[in-house]
Amino acid sequence: MIPGDYYVMGVIILATDGSEYARQAAERAIDLAEERGETLHVICVVDRRRFEDPVLSSAELATIYAEDHAAVCVDEVVDMAEEHNVVVRGETRHGVPHDVILEYAEEVDADVIVMGEHGDHDEHFRGVGRKVADLADRDMEVVEAGVQ
Repeated sequence: MIPGDYYVMGVIILATDGSEYARQAAERAIDLAEERGETLHVICVVDRRRFEDPVLSSAELATIYAEDHAAVCVDEVVDMAEEHNVVVRGETRHGVPHDVILEYAEEVDADVIVMGEHGDHDEHFRGVGRKVADLADRDMEVVEAGVQ
């Protein structure tokens, strides 16, 4: 999907990780939701492959940090959306990012998933976003770096 193309949509999901690319994608998702009067769902995934079942105290601290970071990422987008009077729902979840994003899209019956071209995950669009794009049975809009 080329940014700016018009298509009919309902529920919009933004997958965020707090990166600058995700902020640009958030601006695009908020614009789409505002233009169409739709609800924006925001999700940030704590990657269980990196932060699961901590045994050592340092691992526990890393997991707590990742959870806090995910909550801040979601809250940032919620605040941005509310400034535009967009109805927004935010969640953080644990799991494998592409799996959780797709499960969430199914759960809320999303029409489109919006993601930034890159992110803070070890796997950038070549990883998480590409997997979502390859496996999604719904529209996906990838916001390119520098595009707003």
